[in-house]
Amino acid sequence: MSLARRKVLLIEPDGLVRGTVASVCRELQLVRLQQATSVAQGEKWMQSNADHGLLLSLTERDAALALLARLRAGGLRCGADIPVAVMVHGADADLVSRLKELDVRRLLLQPFRLRDVVHTLEQLWPAAEPMAA
Repeated sequence: MSLARRKVLLIEPDGLVRGTVASVCRELQLVRLQQATSVAQGEKWMQSNADHGLLLSLTERDAALALLARLRAGGLRCGADIPVAVMVHGADADLVSRLKELDVRRLLLQPFRLRDVVHTLEQLWPAAEPMAA
């Protein structure tokens, strides 16, 4: 399945960042992007929709990490092992360690370049990897 048919949830409170990422995904047909403005809104979406990936801002750090823990524990509709990339303004060793424990595949340090987002989304799924429904 092409990347453009993969459904990814973007949880990002910053409207400019969210809009820019969504625009790039749409223009380059990278993925089908669902947008949420908060962790609570994103979690509500994930309780009834099975996305193939998650692009998560750590602006709401504690809530975002708790959401990741629930995801990895199988508490949401999507697969517990979906690829996750996080966006954060800075990361110390403790945060990086926690993200590794939660099987976060990519870390985007903000401010990032749009090509970093494109590269991240392309890297989340190797071309030969079969996709589960």
